[in-house]
Amino acid sequence: MKKHLILWLMLIVSLSAFAQRKALVIGNSGYDNYQLSTSLNDAQLAADAFTAMDYEVTLHQDQSYPQMLAAIDNFKKTLTTNDVAVFYYAGYSVQECGKNYLLPYVEAKDKKADLRQISVDVVLEALTRAHRSFMILESRQTGKTFPNSLCGKDKGLAKISKLGKNQGFVMASSPGKELKEQGEKYSIFTYTLFEKMTSFMMDFPQLMQESSEAVKSYTKKAQIPHWQSSLDAPFSFWEQTQMQKFRFKFPPYRSLEGGGSYNF
Repeated sequence: MKKHLILWLMLIVSLSAFAQRKALVIGNSGYDNYQLSTSLNDAQLAADAFTAMDYEVTLHQDQSYPQMLAAIDNFKKTLTTNDVAVFYYAGYSVQECGKNYLLPYVEAKDKKADLRQISVDVVLEALTRAHRSFMILESRQTGKTFPNSLCGKDKGLAKISKLGKNQGFVMASSPGKELKEQGEKYSIFTYTLFEKMTSFMMDFPQLMQESSEAVKSYTKKAQIPHWQSSLDAPFSFWEQTQMQKFRFKFPPYRSLEGGGSYNF
């Protein structure tokens, strides 16, 4: 058993030895009159965790539609076939007729705001420029029905019908499950995921299974995260070699006020 574990760890390290690891993190704290108290903290936590794990991180907060589109396009342009790419989003989302969309930041009562939405499928397609890519969504629903919608009230995000090659897709709640609850400082799924991600070297399926079980237990089955994968080889976000470069101090669950950062 120990021999197999050593071989597995060597395989992961060798597969990513020449890869550049890059992360785009976006946190939007509101959409019109709907506000999120944890999204900026969640995005900051994700950005700091990825930085500690030696990723090249780009962090954006409260992005309008044009700004989000530009951020995603610029990130796409940096990706090569040797890279590992991660897109993390904390904010509002919507599902329409089985398709998922991310909502930009819109100030309350801004009548001139661009209300267009970012297609999750389009972002996933952009990420396929990298060798391996992941999307992590810590998103909430507004509960409103969008104008001209043919499908009625949004009931939570849908399962992705088809991932690209070597992709992982993660969302904080089960398909079709509306998610509104938040923590005081962080969302429980983001906090749990990155706590485990920065503590242990785990293959992606194991990381997601343990994170999902922890959130399910903590919320007494009220929230069950969802994940999908088309990866063709083992992958770990954290590697042993990274311990020599960074020492990440994980913050207490209820320690920070909105939008703050911290040292590690």
